[in-house]
Amino acid sequence: MITDRDVEIYKFINRYGKSYVEVLGKTFFNNVQVARNRINKLAKQGFISYWNTNLMKPRRALVLTEETKEFLTETFDLKIKSAKLNVSTINHNVMEQIVDFHIQKLGNVERTTIFTHQKILHHIPDLLLNHEQGKIFFEIELTKKSYKRYVEIFEKMKRDNVIQVVYVVKNETVLKSFSANFPKWEKLRFITIDTLVFNLKNGKKLGALSQEEIAKLI
Repeated sequence: MITDRDVEIYKFINRYGKSYVEVLGKTFFNNVQVARNRINKLAKQGFISYWNTNLMKPRRALVLTEETKEFLTETFDLKIKSAKLNVSTINHNVMEQIVDFHIQKLGNVERTTIFTHQKILHHIPDLLLNHEQGKIFFEIELTKKSYKRYVEIFEKMKRDNVIQVVYVVKNETVLKSFSANFPKWEKLRFITIDTLVFNLKNGKKLGALSQEEIAKLI
């Protein structure tokens, strides 16, 4: 039996062309094992296929079968996204999908691309949240750029009239390190991926911290 949640999972996978059990365990399910159990059943029924990533984690990507793509097209008139696997960006993609899923509780979220947004934005973030008060950029930051590069990026962001820029990082150590070495800007906020998931999953505010707030924790 296919549930409403299964259908939403299909739609979410199609949003990116692929997803991962590690993502589903932090979005649609309470943990990775529960997600894996359900996905295995759907795979046995022919609704989802696995692609090997050749990484230790995540080991496999989840893609839709032709049957499921046809179902989404005929039932919801969705445009089917092609699935491509780039090993160098998988970990970034995992975090991006988790953030995307949860911040949709805050407003309309756009997946940005150079093709679709280069004419309307000076800087293209990983995700764009259209908040009722204005644009909020979300950046998934796994590696730190140079100070000079951030200065250049922030100048472009200022031209886009953002009300806030949220950097999502892996853990507390990275959060403190990144914040302390960024150019100062009052619109910057920082948050770990686990804090973001916990807060939004439990109906709380986002809870991202300013540079001044993080400085008090160091």
